[in-house]
Amino acid sequence: MNIGIIGAGPAGSLCASRLAQNGSSVLLFDPRGAWEKPCGGGITAKAFRRYPFLNTCVDTHRTIGRLAVVSPRGAQTQVVLEEPICIYSRSVLNQLLLDRAMADGARFLRERVLDVRQRATRWELLTDRGVHVVDFLVGADGVNSLVRKKLGERFVSEDLMMTFGYRIPARIDEGIVIKFFPKFRGYYWVFPRPNHASFGICGRLSEHNTQGLKQLLHAFLKETGRIVDVAETSSWSVYSALIPSLRPESLQLNRIYGDGWALVGDAAGFADPITCEGIYYALRSGDLLAEALMGGRAASYPDCCRTDFAGDFIHAAELFEKFYAGDFLGTDFITRMVQASSRSRALRSIMNAFVSGRQDYGSLRSTLLRKSPQIVLQVLGSPFRSAN
Repeated sequence: MNIGIIGAGPAGSLCASRLAQNGSSVLLFDPRGAWEKPCGGGITAKAFRRYPFLNTCVDTHRTIGRLAVVSPRGAQTQVVLEEPICIYSRSVLNQLLLDRAMADGARFLRERVLDVRQRATRWELLTDRGVHVVDFLVGADGVNSLVRKKLGERFVSEDLMMTFGYRIPARIDEGIVIKFFPKFRGYYWVFPRPNHASFGICGRLSEHNTQGLKQLLHAFLKETGRIVDVAETSSWSVYSALIPSLRPESLQLNRIYGDGWALVGDAAGFADPITCEGIYYALRSGDLLAEALMGGRAASYPDCCRTDFAGDFIHAAELFEKFYAGDFLGTDFITRMVQASSRSRALRSIMNAFVSGRQDYGSLRSTLLRKSPQIVLQVLGSPFRSAN
C-alpha cells in the first residue's frame, strides 16, 4: 500500500515509522519538518512505558519531580511526583521521531499540501512542488487540519482551547506550576524546559481571544512579581496556538475515519479535554492506525481508539464544567480539592497516579469513594490552612 501522511509531528512520524517497517511505501509531508511547537512538551510515565525509545534523547530534556497546584482562591498544594515528568523541546522530540521514520524507510518531503482529491480508490495530493498519488491518506496535520476540513467536520470554537504564552531564556527550578482562576475554564502554567521557561495561559476559544488571554497573563505575571512592566515582555519569544478540548457530544460524533482516509493526533481531536495533554495521544493514535492498516482492518481504527483512550475522554469532557466552574462545600470545586490534597497523602497519591497515567477518568469516582475514609481521616487530622 502507498500511504500519504500529512504532518510530521509525533502522530504522523510514529505512524510512518510503523508502516514503513512493515513494508508500506510511505510519503511523509511537512513544510517545516521538526519545529518548536508551542506546548508544554511534557512526557509522562505512561508514554515512556509504552514507547521506551523516547529515552534516547535524555540529554535534551528536563526531569521535573514537583508539581505545584494553586486554586482560584489561592489554596496551594505541592505534589512530589513518584514518576517524574520529562519536558522536551518539541523541535528535539519531533526530530527524534522524524529521524526514526526516515531510518525505517519513510520518505520525507518538505512540501506543503495544498489540496487533496479522491480519484476512484486513490488520492491525489497537490503540493507546492507537484502532485503525488497514494492509496490511503492520513491527516496528522494538527488542529487546523486540511484533511479534516476537506473530509470530516471542522472544529467549532466551543471545542477548542486558545493558548498564549512566552518562552523566556531563563532557568526555572521551581518545578511545574499550574494556577486556576475563578470561573475561568482554563489555567495558567509555568513549565521549566531544557533551555528556557514556558509561561502561558489557555482558555476556551468561544470565551476568550488572544488579546484577552494576553492581558490576563500580563496581570498574573505582575501579581506574582515575574514582571514589573509589560514592556519587559517585548524581548520574549511569543507563542499562541489552538488545542482540541472536545465536549461530550462532539466526542460522540467525532469522525476520524472514512473510505481511504483517517485522522490522528490533534487533527482527530485527541487531547485530554481538561488538562489538554496531547503528546501521548498523538503517539498512541498514530500507532493504533498503523496497527489497523497493517492488519488489513482499517475500519477498526475508531473503535480501537475508543477502547484505548478516547472513551475516557468522554468521561473527562463530562467532568469539564464541574471541574472548572462547579461549587463544592461553599466554594469552588478546585479550591476544595486543592485544600484536601494539601492535607491528605492518599489524595496526593491519586493525583500522582493520574499524572503518571495509572488513573483514568472513568474509574476516578470509584477510586475516590474507596479511598474516602482514609482521605477524610487525613484531612481531619492535619492542620487546616485556609485559602487566601
